[in-house]
Amino acid sequence: MREVKAELRKLMKTCLEKISVEETKRQSDAVSEKIISADWFKNSKRLSVYVNTTGEIQTDSIIKTALLMGKEVFIPQFTKGSTDMEMVRIPNQESFDSLPLTLWGIRQPRAEWKWESYHISGPLDLILAPGVAFSSLGLRCGHGKGYYDRFFSSHSSQFPTSTPMKIGLALRQQILESIPVSDTDIQLDHVIYEDNQILPS
Repeated sequence: MREVKAELRKLMKTCLEKISVEETKRQSDAVSEKIISADWFKNSKRLSVYVNTTGEIQTDSIIKTALLMGKEVFIPQFTKGSTDMEMVRIPNQESFDSLPLTLWGIRQPRAEWKWESYHISGPLDLILAPGVAFSSLGLRCGHGKGYYDRFFSSHSSQFPTSTPMKIGLALRQQILESIPVSDTDIQLDHVIYEDNQILPS
C-alpha cells in the first residue's frame, strides 16, 4: 500500500505542476465562493483551515472572511522532527498576513509566538483539509506524513462527544475515481471542488 500511495503522489505531483497559477486561482475562487456561501460555514464558530502551498486550493480568502465574521480560526503549526501538528488560533488578520515561510514552503507561526492551541479552548466544529488526491466520496490521499489523520483521531479522542465536519478542498485535477486507503486513513464528510453540484447541508 505504501508503494501504491507513493506512486500516486508522484503522478499527482507531475499533474499539478502543469496547472497554471491563473487556473489555480480561478478554481480556488470558485471553491471559496461555495464554502463561504454554505450554511455550515456561516454557522461554524470554531474552524481550522489549512494554509495552502503550491498545488492546492488557495485558502487566504476563506480565512480572511472567517476572521471578518468573528469566527475563531485555527491553522496548522508543524515542528521539525515531530509526528504531530498543532492547530493554533490566528489572533487577527495582521498576524496572519505576517506569517513566514517555514517547513515545506508552508506559512505558519513561529513556535515562540505561542499562539493558542485549540486543545485549550475546546473542540472545533469545522475542518477544511488539504490533500494530494481525493475521491468524490471523501477518500483522501495526503502528503504521506499522516498529520491530518492523526489530528482527526486526536480530536475525536479528546472531544468524543463533538464531531467536526471534515471537508476536503480540491482542484478538479485532484479528483480521482478511487483512492488507495489503509486502516489509518480517515474518510472526509465531503470534498468540494469546482465541478461538484451536491454540497453538504
